[in-house]
Amino acid sequence: MTPEALLPNCSNCSQQGAPPGPGPEPALSVGKAVLLGLVLGVFLVLGVLGNVLVILWVALQRPLRSATHVFIGNLALADLLLSALVLPFSAALELRGRWALGRPLCDAWAALDVLCCTASILSLVAIAGDRYVGVSYPLRYPALVTPRRAGLALVGVWALAAAISEPAYAIFSAVGSFYAPLAVLLVMYARVYVVACRETRALREGRKTEPSERVTLRVHRGNTAASEDHAHTHTHTHRALRLLKFSREKRAAKTLGIVVGCFVLCWLPFFIVLPIGECV
Repeated sequence: MTPEALLPNCSNCSQQGAPPGPGPEPALSVGKAVLLGLVLGVFLVLGVLGNVLVILWVALQRPLRSATHVFIGNLALADLLLSALVLPFSAALELRGRWALGRPLCDAWAALDVLCCTASILSLVAIAGDRYVGVSYPLRYPALVTPRRAGLALVGVWALAAAISEPAYAIFSAVGSFYAPLAVLLVMYARVYVVACRETRALREGRKTEPSERVTLRVHRGNTAASEDHAHTHTHTHRALRLLKFSREKRAAKTLGIVVGCFVLCWLPFFIVLPIGECV
Protein backbone atom coordinates (compact mmCIF):
# COMPACT_ATOMS: atom_id res chain seq x y z
CA MET A 1 0.00 0.00 0.00
CA THR A 2 1.50 3.30 -1.04
CA PRO A 3 1.55 6.35 1.24
CA GLU A 4 -0.64 8.11 -1.29
CA ALA A 5 -3.27 5.41 -0.78
CA LEU A 6 -3.17 5.89 2.96
CA LEU A 7 -3.12 9.67 3.02
CA PRO A 8 -3.12 11.89 -0.08
CA ASN A 9 -1.28 14.64 1.84
CA CYS A 10 1.69 12.32 2.11
CA SER A 11 2.29 12.57 -1.63
CA ASN A 12 3.18 16.24 -1.13
CA CYS A 13 5.77 15.62 1.56
CA SER A 14 9.04 17.50 1.20
CA GLN A 15 12.37 15.79 0.71
CA GLN A 16 14.38 15.14 3.85
CA GLY A 17 16.25 18.30 4.78
CA ALA A 18 14.69 20.38 2.04
CA PRO A 19 12.78 23.58 2.86
CA PRO A 20 8.99 23.61 2.51
CA GLY A 21 7.44 24.61 -0.77
CA PRO A 22 6.72 28.25 -1.64
CA GLY A 23 3.05 28.01 -0.81
CA PRO A 24 1.83 28.81 2.72
CA GLU A 25 0.97 25.93 5.02
CA PRO A 26 -2.74 25.39 5.70
CA ALA A 27 -3.92 27.74 8.39
CA LEU A 28 -5.31 26.25 11.58
CA SER A 29 -6.79 28.38 14.31
CA VAL A 30 -5.18 28.16 17.74
CA GLY A 31 -8.41 27.13 19.42
CA LYS A 32 -9.12 24.39 16.93
CA ALA A 33 -5.51 23.18 17.09
CA VAL A 34 -5.59 22.99 20.91
CA LEU A 35 -8.93 21.18 20.97
CA LEU A 36 -7.91 18.74 18.25
CA GLY A 37 -4.55 18.18 19.91
CA LEU A 38 -6.20 17.40 23.25
CA VAL A 39 -8.66 14.95 21.70
CA LEU A 40 -5.96 13.16 19.70
CA GLY A 41 -3.65 13.16 22.74
CA VAL A 42 -6.34 11.50 24.88
CA PHE A 43 -6.87 8.80 22.25
CA LEU A 44 -3.12 8.17 22.02
CA VAL A 45 -2.68 7.91 25.79
CA LEU A 46 -5.70 5.64 26.18
CA GLY A 47 -4.52 3.46 23.32
CA VAL A 48 -1.04 3.02 24.77
CA LEU A 49 -2.11 2.53 28.40
CA GLY A 50 -5.02 0.24 27.57
CA ASN A 51 -2.94 -2.10 25.46
CA VAL A 52 -0.07 -2.09 27.97
CA LEU A 53 -2.52 -3.15 30.68
CA VAL A 54 -3.83 -5.99 28.52
CA ILE A 55 -0.29 -7.23 27.83
CA LEU A 56 0.61 -7.06 31.53
CA TRP A 57 -2.61 -8.86 32.45
CA VAL A 58 -1.76 -11.72 30.08
CA ALA A 59 1.90 -11.86 31.14
CA LEU A 60 1.46 -11.71 34.91
CA GLN A 61 -1.52 -14.01 35.36
CA ARG A 62 0.05 -17.46 34.97
CA PRO A 63 -3.28 -19.39 34.91
CA LEU A 64 -4.38 -17.25 31.97
CA ARG A 65 -1.50 -18.16 29.68
CA SER A 66 -3.63 -20.24 27.34
CA ALA A 67 -3.59 -19.97 23.57
CA THR A 68 -6.61 -17.66 23.72
CA HIS A 69 -4.86 -15.20 26.00
CA VAL A 70 -1.68 -15.37 23.94
CA PHE A 71 -3.70 -14.37 20.87
CA ILE A 72 -5.31 -11.55 22.85
CA GLY A 73 -1.85 -10.41 23.99
CA ASN A 74 -0.65 -10.42 20.38
CA LEU A 75 -3.68 -8.31 19.39
CA ALA A 76 -2.82 -5.84 22.15
CA LEU A 77 0.84 -5.77 21.01
CA ALA A 78 -0.14 -4.90 17.43
CA ASP A 79 -2.48 -2.16 18.67
CA LEU A 80 0.19 -0.87 21.06
CA LEU A 81 2.72 -0.52 18.22
CA LEU A 82 0.07 1.27 16.18
CA SER A 83 -0.75 3.65 19.04
CA ALA A 84 2.88 4.38 19.96
CA LEU A 85 4.66 4.44 16.58
CA VAL A 86 2.05 5.32 13.96
CA LEU A 87 -0.71 7.43 15.45
CA PRO A 88 1.57 10.22 16.81
CA PHE A 89 2.70 10.96 13.25
CA SER A 90 -0.91 10.76 12.08
CA ALA A 91 -1.88 13.29 14.74
CA ALA A 92 0.96 15.61 13.71
CA LEU A 93 -0.11 15.33 10.08
CA GLU A 94 -3.69 16.13 11.04
CA LEU A 95 -2.60 19.23 12.96
CA ARG A 96 -0.13 20.54 10.34
CA GLY A 97 -2.13 19.60 7.27
CA ARG A 98 0.97 18.30 5.47
CA TRP A 99 3.85 15.85 5.88
CA ALA A 100 7.15 17.60 6.58
CA LEU A 101 9.49 14.75 7.62
CA GLY A 102 10.67 13.61 4.21
CA ARG A 103 9.61 10.90 1.80
CA PRO A 104 11.69 8.00 3.29
CA LEU A 105 10.11 8.40 6.72
CA CYS A 106 6.73 8.86 5.08
CA ASP A 107 7.12 5.51 3.30
CA ALA A 108 8.27 3.80 6.50
CA TRP A 109 5.38 5.31 8.46
CA ALA A 110 2.84 4.12 5.87
CA ALA A 111 4.32 0.59 5.76
CA LEU A 112 4.34 0.37 9.56
CA ASP A 113 0.72 1.53 9.61
CA VAL A 114 -0.34 -1.27 7.27
CA LEU A 115 1.82 -3.82 9.14
CA CYS A 116 0.26 -3.07 12.54
CA CYS A 117 -3.30 -2.81 11.25
CA THR A 118 -3.02 -6.06 9.31
CA ALA A 119 -1.43 -7.88 12.25
CA SER A 120 -4.26 -6.64 14.45
CA ILE A 121 -6.94 -7.87 12.05
CA LEU A 122 -5.23 -11.24 11.51
CA SER A 123 -4.95 -11.65 15.28
CA LEU A 124 -8.73 -11.37 15.41
CA VAL A 125 -8.92 -14.11 12.77
CA ALA A 126 -6.69 -16.32 14.94
CA ILE A 127 -8.93 -15.60 17.95
CA ALA A 128 -12.01 -16.51 15.90
CA GLY A 129 -10.44 -19.84 14.90
CA ASP A 130 -9.44 -20.48 18.50
CA ARG A 131 -12.98 -19.82 19.72
CA TYR A 132 -14.42 -22.10 17.04
CA VAL A 133 -12.25 -24.99 18.24
CA GLY A 134 -12.99 -24.18 21.88
CA VAL A 135 -16.76 -24.17 21.39
CA SER A 136 -16.85 -27.15 19.02
CA TYR A 137 -14.49 -29.39 21.00
CA PRO A 138 -14.36 -28.10 24.60
CA LEU A 139 -12.84 -31.28 26.06
CA ARG A 140 -10.28 -31.82 23.28
CA TYR A 141 -9.34 -28.15 23.05
CA PRO A 142 -6.09 -28.39 25.11
CA ALA A 143 -4.85 -31.21 22.85
CA LEU A 144 -5.86 -29.46 19.61
CA VAL A 145 -4.64 -25.92 20.39
CA THR A 146 -1.16 -26.59 21.76
CA PRO A 147 1.42 -23.88 22.60
CA ARG A 148 3.46 -24.91 19.55
CA ARG A 149 0.51 -24.50 17.19
CA ALA A 150 -0.40 -21.18 18.79
CA GLY A 151 3.18 -19.99 18.29
CA LEU A 152 3.13 -21.03 14.64
CA ALA A 153 -0.14 -19.13 14.20
CA LEU A 154 1.45 -15.97 15.63
CA VAL A 155 4.45 -16.32 13.31
CA GLY A 156 2.06 -16.69 10.39
CA VAL A 157 0.12 -13.59 11.47
CA TRP A 158 3.19 -11.34 11.48
CA ALA A 159 4.72 -12.90 8.35
CA LEU A 160 1.55 -12.37 6.35
CA ALA A 161 1.14 -8.86 7.75
CA ALA A 162 4.72 -8.02 6.73
CA ALA A 163 4.11 -9.37 3.22
CA ILE A 164 0.94 -7.31 2.81
CA SER A 165 2.59 -4.10 4.07
CA GLU A 166 4.94 -3.99 1.05
CA PRO A 167 2.80 -4.20 -2.12
CA ALA A 168 2.10 -0.99 -4.02
CA TYR A 169 -1.51 -1.71 -4.88
CA ALA A 170 -4.23 -0.38 -2.61
CA ILE A 171 -6.84 -2.86 -3.77
CA PHE A 172 -4.58 -5.86 -3.12
CA SER A 173 -3.67 -4.50 0.29
CA ALA A 174 -7.30 -3.79 1.17
CA VAL A 175 -8.30 -7.33 0.23
CA GLY A 176 -5.40 -8.92 2.09
CA SER A 177 -5.60 -6.63 5.12
CA PHE A 178 -9.34 -6.47 5.62
CA TYR A 179 -11.79 -8.13 3.26
CA ALA A 180 -10.30 -11.64 3.21
CA PRO A 181 -9.81 -11.70 7.03
CA LEU A 182 -13.32 -10.25 7.41
CA ALA A 183 -14.76 -13.12 5.35
CA VAL A 184 -12.92 -15.66 7.53
CA LEU A 185 -14.12 -13.88 10.69
CA LEU A 186 -17.75 -13.95 9.57
CA VAL A 187 -17.57 -17.62 8.58
CA MET A 188 -15.85 -18.59 11.84
CA TYR A 189 -18.28 -16.75 14.08
CA ALA A 190 -21.24 -18.03 12.09
CA ARG A 191 -19.94 -21.56 12.73
CA VAL A 192 -19.39 -20.70 16.40
CA TYR A 193 -23.00 -19.52 16.66
CA VAL A 194 -24.37 -22.66 14.97
CA VAL A 195 -22.25 -25.00 17.10
CA ALA A 196 -23.07 -23.07 20.29
CA CYS A 197 -26.81 -23.35 19.64
CA ARG A 198 -26.51 -27.05 18.82
CA GLU A 199 -24.35 -27.83 21.84
CA THR A 200 -26.57 -25.82 24.18
CA ARG A 201 -29.65 -27.69 23.02
CA ALA A 202 -27.88 -31.05 23.23
CA LEU A 203 -26.56 -30.43 26.73
CA ARG A 204 -29.95 -29.30 27.97
CA GLU A 205 -31.48 -32.49 26.61
CA GLY A 206 -28.72 -34.61 28.13
CA ARG A 207 -27.24 -35.74 24.81
CA LYS A 208 -23.63 -35.75 23.58
CA THR A 209 -23.06 -34.67 19.98
CA GLU A 210 -19.34 -35.36 19.53
CA PRO A 211 -18.59 -39.06 18.91
CA SER A 212 -14.91 -38.49 19.69
CA GLU A 213 -15.81 -37.20 23.15
CA ARG A 214 -18.30 -39.89 24.12
CA VAL A 215 -17.52 -41.98 27.14
CA THR A 216 -18.11 -45.68 26.76
CA LEU A 217 -19.75 -47.07 29.90
CA ARG A 218 -20.03 -50.80 30.29
CA VAL A 219 -22.45 -52.27 32.78
CA HIS A 220 -21.87 -56.01 32.86
CA ARG A 221 -24.71 -58.38 33.45
CA GLY A 222 -24.89 -59.82 36.89
CA ASN A 223 -23.34 -56.78 38.53
CA THR A 224 -25.02 -55.20 41.48
CA ALA A 225 -26.94 -51.95 41.50
CA ALA A 226 -23.73 -50.26 42.64
CA SER A 227 -22.26 -50.78 39.17
CA GLU A 228 -25.21 -49.05 37.57
CA ASP A 229 -24.96 -46.22 40.07
CA HIS A 230 -21.28 -45.88 39.25
CA ALA A 231 -22.08 -45.74 35.54
CA HIS A 232 -24.73 -43.08 36.05
CA THR A 233 -22.39 -41.07 38.28
CA HIS A 234 -19.64 -41.28 35.68
CA THR A 235 -22.01 -40.12 32.97
CA HIS A 236 -23.29 -37.25 35.10
CA THR A 237 -19.73 -36.16 35.97
CA HIS A 238 -18.68 -36.22 32.33
CA ARG A 239 -21.76 -34.25 31.31
CA ALA A 240 -21.20 -31.68 34.06
CA LEU A 241 -17.55 -31.26 33.06
CA ARG A 242 -18.47 -30.81 29.43
CA LEU A 243 -21.18 -28.30 30.34
CA LEU A 244 -18.75 -26.31 32.49
CA LYS A 245 -16.07 -26.16 29.79
CA PHE A 246 -18.59 -25.36 27.09
CA SER A 247 -20.11 -22.54 29.17
CA ARG A 248 -16.70 -20.94 29.63
CA GLU A 249 -15.86 -21.20 25.93
CA LYS A 250 -19.27 -19.79 25.00
CA ARG A 251 -18.88 -16.77 27.29
CA ALA A 252 -15.43 -16.07 25.85
CA ALA A 253 -16.78 -16.36 22.31
CA LYS A 254 -19.57 -13.86 23.08
CA THR A 255 -17.13 -11.33 24.56
CA LEU A 256 -14.67 -11.61 21.68
CA GLY A 257 -17.53 -11.50 19.19
CA ILE A 258 -18.48 -8.07 20.54
CA VAL A 259 -14.86 -6.95 20.17
CA VAL A 260 -14.77 -8.18 16.57
CA GLY A 261 -18.06 -6.43 15.78
CA CYS A 262 -16.79 -3.09 17.09
CA PHE A 263 -13.53 -3.55 15.21
CA VAL A 264 -15.31 -4.22 11.91
CA LEU A 265 -17.60 -1.21 12.34
CA CYS A 266 -14.58 1.05 12.95
CA TRP A 267 -12.52 -0.17 9.99
CA LEU A 268 -15.18 -0.88 7.36
CA PRO A 269 -15.66 2.77 6.22
CA PHE A 270 -11.90 3.22 5.70
CA PHE A 271 -11.52 0.05 3.62
CA ILE A 272 -14.57 0.98 1.54
CA VAL A 273 -13.22 4.45 0.72
CA LEU A 274 -9.60 3.31 0.16
CA PRO A 275 -10.07 1.18 -3.01
CA ILE A 276 -12.64 3.61 -4.42
CA GLY A 277 -10.26 6.57 -3.95
CA GLU A 278 -7.44 4.64 -5.62
CA CYS A 279 -9.55 3.70 -8.64
CA VAL A 280 -11.16 7.12 -9.19
